[in-house]
Amino acid sequence: MVLVNCRSLPLTRIPPLLETGKTKLKGAEEMTNGDIKPSSYGALLRACSKERFLEGGLQVHGHMIKRGLESDQFLQSSLLSLYVKCESLDFARKVFDTGKVRSDLICCNSIITMYYRNGLVEEALSVFLESQSYGMEPDAFTFSVVIRVAGQQREPSLGKQLHSLSIKFGYGEEEFVSNSLIQMYAASENINDSARAFETISKTRSPVAWNSMIAQLVEHGIRGDGFNLYKEMLSTGIEPTPLTFSSLLKSSADIEANSLGKQLHGQLIVRGFSSNLILDTALVDSYAKCGELEYGRQVFERMKQRNVTSWNSIIRGYSQVGYREEAFKLFQVMRRQETLPDKFTFPALLTGVKVGDYFPEEFEAVHAHIFKVGLERDHFIGTSLITVYSAKQKIEYARQVFDEMDSTDGGVWSSIISASVKSGGAEEALQLFLEMMFLGIETSQFIYSSLFLACGELSRLEMGKQVHAHCLKSSDSSDVATKNSLVTMYSNCGCIGEAWKIFNSIAKPNMISFNSIISALGQHGSPKEAAELFKQMKLVGQRPDEITLLNLLSAFNHAGLVHEGLEVFNSMEENEGIKPRYQHYACMVDMMARAGDIEGAMRLIDIMPFEPNTSLWRTVLGACGKHRNIGIGRQVADLLLESDPYESTNYVLVANMYARSGRWIEAEGVRQLMEERGVEKEIAVSWIEINRRVHTFRVEDRSHPLSQEIYEKLHKLIKEIKTAGYSPGISDMKDGRREESLFYHCEKLAFAFGDLSTAPGVSLRIMKNLRVCGDCHRAFKYFSLITERKIILRDTHRFHHFVNGVCSCRDYW
Repeated sequence: MVLVNCRSLPLTRIPPLLETGKTKLKGAEEMTNGDIKPSSYGALLRACSKERFLEGGLQVHGHMIKRGLESDQFLQSSLLSLYVKCESLDFARKVFDTGKVRSDLICCNSIITMYYRNGLVEEALSVFLESQSYGMEPDAFTFSVVIRVAGQQREPSLGKQLHSLSIKFGYGEEEFVSNSLIQMYAASENINDSARAFETISKTRSPVAWNSMIAQLVEHGIRGDGFNLYKEMLSTGIEPTPLTFSSLLKSSADIEANSLGKQLHGQLIVRGFSSNLILDTALVDSYAKCGELEYGRQVFERMKQRNVTSWNSIIRGYSQVGYREEAFKLFQVMRRQETLPDKFTFPALLTGVKVGDYFPEEFEAVHAHIFKVGLERDHFIGTSLITVYSAKQKIEYARQVFDEMDSTDGGVWSSIISASVKSGGAEEALQLFLEMMFLGIETSQFIYSSLFLACGELSRLEMGKQVHAHCLKSSDSSDVATKNSLVTMYSNCGCIGEAWKIFNSIAKPNMISFNSIISALGQHGSPKEAAELFKQMKLVGQRPDEITLLNLLSAFNHAGLVHEGLEVFNSMEENEGIKPRYQHYACMVDMMARAGDIEGAMRLIDIMPFEPNTSLWRTVLGACGKHRNIGIGRQVADLLLESDPYESTNYVLVANMYARSGRWIEAEGVRQLMEERGVEKEIAVSWIEINRRVHTFRVEDRSHPLSQEIYEKLHKLIKEIKTAGYSPGISDMKDGRREESLFYHCEKLAFAFGDLSTAPGVSLRIMKNLRVCGDCHRAFKYFSLITERKIILRDTHRFHHFVNGVCSCRDYW
């Protein structure tokens, strides 16, 4: 603040302030005439202070300087009080530093309090330390403020020093000081020391002390102790205040304790607090969070007055249970009643959003209103908008919101990264994370689950390891949700051993932990281990859910263990209380058909209580091709080509079925039909990560900078594996097509590049967007044998671990 020249200010506005007291009014008139007595300045300053009239106080101050009275200690104290009450920090500090009031304890406390209330904790501590340097003895009020300052700074060592000092001066058991100690220790996450400070209060504890301790227990999630302390408070004859109930209601809302909230409601009514705005709002919030919307709405409708927080609570209650339309109606009523929304209203309106949610047409109007009131850059609101647009599958709008915010808030970045991953933009999510690191934006543990999911989807092992390392440094990596994501990430990158290690490090694995590792074991060809974990899960008291059973069935499916699969499937409802859903039936159909029992699979389709979709029929068609069942295959083919004529996979499966049975004319006819209808086959793509860079290949791809060397290496490898016993799988190919066309499949090119680019014996991980063909599968077994490498190949169906000429799938995929 720039200091104003006090001498130049007019005195015309002083008299109207002094409406009572002839002496004060006379004093103002005398000052206007230039004939004021020194004793009247104090009265004028107190009048200006009472009215928070800074301009008038500056006029009086200027007149004092003209009269040479600025060094009077009594008047300096009045000046300091005026500037503190008017929050004129610069003027207050100037008076304090240049006057005699530096040695006055009340003035010292006043300036410390001013800084504390304005969040200037460093300045507050500086004044306190200076006062100690020239021997001023603090009082209970001094300690109560500076201890709170230490709490704001979250400096436990400083807080303990101040605590010791308060004991030294005899104020350690004063309630005034103890209340500050309770808050300071709680702010430093040391709730036990807060409790000790509460116990040391020597006299009868006032409601303020009880409320302070109860509030801190509730705030730190120790809600049981908070309610026990409330009971103890009642037993000592201390009556609770509205603040007591406010803390307890917040606790009942947080733990969704319906009965507890109702008990508190009854006690509020008995004690005559039923028309308290703050408590009514807390009640609405408690009932809404507990899912008791009917009770919450009754309290809300009976409220004589409502503030924006009341509206936010009831709107949030309807939103979080999916009653989106009612929430929007309430928002409109709120606006008609001229209650202005705040930055928490819009997140309340948009809370609990998930993909597929219904959104009223008014949503666009809400977004427009956010711009109108200038809240589009608020990180709470921006995060909510990003979540909504992600749920509406409009990621481009979510990204636009994010870009316009230009935010450095970690929560906003976490939100857009999560939205990108959910919408299929895993690569973009990782780029955003790298940009976030470059800008130095602080991360939280909530962001890592999305990043691990992105690394797993892309099979970016090196990137995943970097993110994991960053997680270990910057957040609580022992969090179960984070470790569950790590299990999935390492599994999807082909590192089942590392996934096992992470799972075993979880102290108390939850249902998601078991689901993740059972799924991983199934995809990597370890059905027995998956079944063993399923038993272990039940032994430790974790009940399986639909996903657990689907993962276990999938593990048996990958290994062709039909008998074991049928046992689980047929006993789901009896043993686990879970009725088979569509996915369970589809998995069993696939399991039976791929094992050769195509007739049994068709019977299961006939009796299942769901309509089969095209994906399930494709499963059957693929099995018909594998087992050369042309009869059922023709029926399914006709159905698929009629119901889904523009899906390329249908034509490929039908053509392959005919080719495997040597029906070349029918196979060629399907390919011609595909061409006539303008249906293009999905392009096969494989990729491999070398030195933190992803290299992508297509069939007969020659775009890579090392293309010549790659082809030379591949020709050499083909020659070597032929010598070792490999023969190309040309039985499914029409005469005249060269066997060389098989050699340049994308996964073979990726392997050749990997073999060329890494030291001998190093494991290689290759990913493919389609299912690996039979010829490549045979070739990779020989590649692993002649190069003495472990090769991990992931296709759309599972992982294949090739070691010494053998695949983990045991040639069943």
